[in-house]
Amino acid sequence: MMNSNGIQGQNVKRIGLFGNPRKDDLPPAVALINDLCQKNSVELYASADLEQALDSSIPHLPNSEMVNNVDVVIAFGGDGTMLRAARVLGQTGVPLLGINLGSLGYLTDVPLSELEAAVRDLIDGNYHLDTRSRVYCNVHRDGKLFATTNALNDLVVNMGPLPRALDMELILDGDSLGPFLGDGVIISTPTGSTAYNLSAGGPICHSAVPCLLVAPICPHSLGMRPLIIASDTRIELLLHETGAGAVLTADGQKTLVLANGDRLVFREADHEVNLVKFPHSTFYRVMRHKLNWGGPSRRGRSAT
Repeated sequence: MMNSNGIQGQNVKRIGLFGNPRKDDLPPAVALINDLCQKNSVELYASADLEQALDSSIPHLPNSEMVNNVDVVIAFGGDGTMLRAARVLGQTGVPLLGINLGSLGYLTDVPLSELEAAVRDLIDGNYHLDTRSRVYCNVHRDGKLFATTNALNDLVVNMGPLPRALDMELILDGDSLGPFLGDGVIISTPTGSTAYNLSAGGPICHSAVPCLLVAPICPHSLGMRPLIIASDTRIELLLHETGAGAVLTADGQKTLVLANGDRLVFREADHEVNLVKFPHSTFYRVMRHKLNWGGPSRRGRSAT
C-alpha cells in the first residue's frame, strides 16, 4: 500500500536497538521503550555493543543476528549513529528509525521528547517507509578491481589531513569534463545533500529525486561547479596525481587509501535504506527546522 510519502508501515512485533553507548540519555530512553514493549507484547532486542550500557534483562545479540530477527531497528544518537546502523543493516531492507540524541540530526529527526509517541505509532503501524538510495564505488588499480564500498550519505575523495591539491579528471557517461586541480570531490546521494555537499556549496536535494550529486571541493577553476546528474549516470574519477595520502571515505567512517592512476567508478547502488517516518515528518518541515529557515516576518511571526 502506498501513500503520498512512501510505503505504509506494518504493525511491529519485534524491535531491535542500536546506538551510541556513551549517550547519557540512552538508558532511560530504552527503559521507556522496554515498558511499552512489555505492555504491547512486543519483543525487544539490543545490539551486543550496548551490553554495558543497558539493563541485562533485555536480550543482547550480535548485530547481524539482531538485524535478522527484528521488524525494525531503532537507532539512538546522531546522524553518525544512523549511518553506522545503515551499514549494519546492509541489504536486508529492515526499516530504521532514528531518535536524536545528538545535535543537528537530519536523519535522526525524532527528538527524545517525542519518543513515547513515536514508539506507540511504530507498534500500531502508524508510519510510512521513506526509501533512500545509496551510492556505490568500484576502485580499479592497474586494470583490476581493487576495492568496493558504498554509502548512504556520500563518498568523498580528498587528501585527508594533508593540505595538497589533487590532479583529477571527471568523466560522465564517457564524456570527460577535463582535468582539474582541487582538494577533492564529493559524490553524494540526495540524502547526503545536506551533509558535506552542503558545506562545500552544493545544492539541497529532495530525498525522492532520482539523482546523484557531484561537488568538487575547492577546485582551482571557477568553471568546475557542483552538478546534479541522473541516478543512472556512470561517474568516473581518474586520479592522475595524488601524492601521498589521498583517501576515499564512505559516510565519514570507512576509509581506503588511494594511489596515482586509480580509476574510481561511482553509480547508484542496487540496495536501498528504508527510513521510518511519521505523518508529521516531511522533508521540507525537517529542513526548515534544522536549517532555521523562516525568520521573523513583517507581521511579527515566523513559520510553524
